Amino acid sequence: MRETLLFKVYDEITWKYLEPYVPSNPETLVLDAGGGTGTWAIRMAKKGCRVVLVDISDGMLRVATEKIKKEGLEHRIDVKKGDIRKLDFEDEAFDLVLCEHALFLFEDQNQIVKELARVLKINTPMIVSAQNRYVQSLARLPEEPNPEKLKQALSILSGFEHDAMTPNGAIKIHSLTPNELRVLLEKNGLRVEKIICKIVTTPLRFAPQFIMKKEYSDDVLDKLLLLELAFCEKQDALALAAHIQAIAYKL
Repeated sequence: MRETLLFKVYDEITWKYLEPYVPSNPETLVLDAGGGTGTWAIRMAKKGCRVVLVDISDGMLRVATEKIKKEGLEHRIDVKKGDIRKLDFEDEAFDLVLCEHALFLFEDQNQIVKELARVLKINTPMIVSAQNRYVQSLARLPEEPNPEKLKQALSILSGFEHDAMTPNGAIKIHSLTPNELRVLLEKNGLRVEKIICKIVTTPLRFAPQFIMKKEYSDDVLDKLLLLELAFCEKQDALALAAHIQAIAYKL
């Protein structure tokens, strides 16, 4: 999926607002919580820091290990199987904690943030992304309204129902509003520096058959990225974003 137009834009935005916070000192340690196949662990390690990638999926970890070996970064990245709800690390062990595109998988998101904050050093950043409940609700609406779809959209917006990532509903999307994300971080001892928009043009504007293409012109990619990056800096556009990314510091 990372070869699709959607994820090309998404990843560029993610890295733009992640890279400035990634330490380059080889003595610093970064946690990639729910790091999957190593996309961000590899990028961060290339800046010079050490990274611990934690994920619960054996399949993801196998892919990550292969990619890390291919990049020759075994000396900078440790791959560990684990549950990010209960990490096997001491308090204040990390200089940066990243939780990218993983928080939505958990119903008890407070437990995740609490645990991530525990292992983060004081005055260092946590970067975490979430799915926006406003957009999840509106995305459920068909082109022509019907009572059942309207009811479902209202239920998602009210937090009574969780949206589904897969057609069979096996993977639920536990979304947050931008303000809920801010409150969640603050109640766990974090000062929010910024929350940015990630992906405004879909699903509310562009159809999946367009945005999920793997073949597209460089001009389309460049112009779409410019538009999305312009939205990133507009704080009053947060409610429009399919994803939101917070940068916060442990007090």
